[in-house]
Amino acid sequence: MRNRSGEVQYRPIFELVARQIPAYDARPMFFATVATTALLLALPTLAPQQEPAQPAVPPTPVAPATTPATTPAATPATPPATPPATPPATAPATAPEPPAPIVPEREVNPSDGDAPLAAPAEVRKRAYIVVDRVSTAAGTIESDNEQVIVLRDERGRLKTFTKNRVLSVTYLLEGPAGRRVRVIFNDGRTLIGKLLEDGYENVSLEIEGIASKYPRAAVNEVQPYPTDDELYERFRTSLEPDQYTGRYTLALWLYNKKMYAESKHELESLLEATNHYEAKRLLNEVTAQLALMTPSESTDTPAPRERPTKPELPSNMLSKSDVNLIKVYELDVDDPPRMQVSDELIRTMLEKYAQSELIPARAADRAGFYSKEPIEIVKTLFSLKARELYPQIEVLGEPESLNLFRTRIHNAWVINNCATSRCHGGPDGGRLFIFNKDFKSDVTRYTNLLVLLRTKIDTLPLVDFEKPTDSLLFQYALPVTEARRPHPDVKGWDPVLTSSRKGLQEDFVSWVRSMRVRNGDYPVDYTPPAMKKAEPAVGGSDR
Repeated sequence: MRNRSGEVQYRPIFELVARQIPAYDARPMFFATVATTALLLALPTLAPQQEPAQPAVPPTPVAPATTPATTPAATPATPPATPPATPPATAPATAPEPPAPIVPEREVNPSDGDAPLAAPAEVRKRAYIVVDRVSTAAGTIESDNEQVIVLRDERGRLKTFTKNRVLSVTYLLEGPAGRRVRVIFNDGRTLIGKLLEDGYENVSLEIEGIASKYPRAAVNEVQPYPTDDELYERFRTSLEPDQYTGRYTLALWLYNKKMYAESKHELESLLEATNHYEAKRLLNEVTAQLALMTPSESTDTPAPRERPTKPELPSNMLSKSDVNLIKVYELDVDDPPRMQVSDELIRTMLEKYAQSELIPARAADRAGFYSKEPIEIVKTLFSLKARELYPQIEVLGEPESLNLFRTRIHNAWVINNCATSRCHGGPDGGRLFIFNKDFKSDVTRYTNLLVLLRTKIDTLPLVDFEKPTDSLLFQYALPVTEARRPHPDVKGWDPVLTSSRKGLQEDFVSWVRSMRVRNGDYPVDYTPPAMKKAEPAVGGSDR
C-alpha cells in the first residue's frame, strides 16, 4: 500500500489480517500452539517404565546329540527358587569353551594366481617415473615413502618427486640374470621369459633362447614370475597333512607339468595317509610315464658311449675392495663422483708425509685438512703419489669412464650378445669367459671389465687403446663383410655393431678414450679365466 506521499509501505501480514477480521483475537490460539509444541518435543524423553523381568527357571540339562556350535546361555542373575534335588558332586570352575569351528578344506591349485604363500617382497633399489606426457626420470632410490620418492640419476644428481603429481612410478627388478618374469605392456600384451635387464631405456628378455629388447616407454610393469619348481615348493609347504583334496590337486598339477618324479612322491605320500581312489589311478599313469623314460635293461645293451663332461664355470671374481680401487684410479678430479675420506686417512697422510712441501708445517694449517672437501684430500694424495693410501678412499659414485662402460658397453650389448650361456658365458666360451650371474652388481661388472682389458687372443688385445676400432672386441661385433678381423664362424653368432647402430660404435670409441688407466694396469691381482676344452668321460646319458 502507499502512504500519503505516494511511497510504497509494507506492513506485517498479521496486521492486515487483523484489520480484515477485527473481531478475531489470535492470542489464545498462539499460546496454545506453543504449549502443544513443547509437549510434543518432551514426549520422546518420557520412556514408559517396564516391569522387571522375572527370572526363568532353567530347564533340566539334556546331553546334546552333537557338540554345540555356540557358547551355552549365561546363568540368570537371580537363582531359582527351588534348588536342584541332587546337586553335582563338583561344580565346574568355568563355563565349557565352545569347540573350534569346522573350516572346510580348501583346494589348492598351483596354477591359480591367488597363492596361499606370497612371493618374497622385492628389494626396491631403482625406479622409473613418468612425470608427464613428455618427460620421464630414472635412477636409484635414495628415499621412498607414500608421498615422496627421491632418485639419484646416473650423474649423481638428486631429484625429488611427489607421487600424486606424476603419472606413474615403476619399481625396476634386480638380478639375478635369467630369472623368470612376466612383462606387461601398455597395450595389454603379456610376455613371459627370462629377464636379461630391466633397464632405464630398455627391457631385455630371452624367450626360447632368443634375446629381444623392448623400449622402456612401452612397458607398464615387469613382475617376478615363479618357476615350476618354485611354485611346487611354495604350494607343497602351504598344504596341511589332512588336506587330501589339495594334495591330490598338487600331484595332478605336477603330472601335467611332466614333473613325474615329484608327482609320484606326492601320490605315494598321500596314499599312505588315506585310501584315495583317484590318487591310485593317477599313480599308475605316473609310474607308466616314468617307465617310458627309463631305458629298459637287456643282455645286448651296447657299450657305453663316450660323452664330454661339462667343465665347471669359473668363479674367481674381484672383491669389493678391488672394485673400489679401480674407481679411485679412474677418478676425474675435475668431475668427481661422490666419495668419502675418513679422519684416520687424513691423520695418516699428515704424519707419513709431514716432510713434504705439500703438507704445511704449522699445526693450525694441518688441522684445516680435516674440514676440506674429500676431493681436495684426494688431490693431495694424488700429488703425493701416496698409492698405499688409495684403498682408504671410499668412492660412492661412479667415475665417468666407468659409467660409460656400464651403460654403453657392458649392459648395452656385451651381456646380451657375448655373455650368454651359449656363448662366452657358458662352458663353450673358449679362451674368453664373461660372467653373467648377477651382471648388474659392481663385482660382476668390474670383473668383466678387467677380463676385457687384460685378455689377448693370438697376441691381439680385446681392447686396443691406440686404435679403438682395431680392438678385437670391436671387430668381432661387426658384420663379417665389414670386419678386418671377423668373428669366427660359430653357430648362433650375430653381429652387434651393424650399420644401423652407428651410435654403439661411437660409444665404444668414446669409452676407450675416456679410460684413464690403459690395458687394465690397476694394482689388482687378477688373471682372466679361460674355459678348458671338455674331456671325454665314460657312461651316462647320451642327452
